[in-house]
Amino acid sequence: MSNIDDIKGRLDVVDLISEHVKLQRSGRNFKANCPFHSEKTPSFIVDPARQSWRCFGACSTGGDIFSFIMKLEGIEFKESLNTLANKAGIVLENNVSTAKNEMPTKVNQMACDFFREALLGREGELARAYLKSRGIDHEIADTFELGF
Repeated sequence: MSNIDDIKGRLDVVDLISEHVKLQRSGRNFKANCPFHSEKTPSFIVDPARQSWRCFGACSTGGDIFSFIMKLEGIEFKESLNTLANKAGIVLENNVSTAKNEMPTKVNQMACDFFREALLGREGELARAYLKSRGIDHEIADTFELGF
């Protein structure tokens, strides 16, 4: 089971949202004025069976507990994951290997080196002339890692 599933299993959408919005029972769901825009008629619905929320008004958005916290606090998913993990009493582990995270950086650096060498080589002669005509000398090209 993933951290996301663990958090969703421990936190109820109705309980979480009711900490920020005054919910009223409406059949099997709950309703309220949307916390994300001004309105007179409640268009914000929380469905406990689906563990989701939806605004049928001006927002026309919805989601789960993570998207609610993201929208409410104006944060990204990773921050909402940390916030809700703390609330649920779950300690998050960094389960993505460092090597996997570093791979795109290494590939980009290899590509950068290849194109910088091409600019300095025989095949980059026209490109160097073009850069010179634009007032870009070797030092600037080196600083900004320009290549061909």
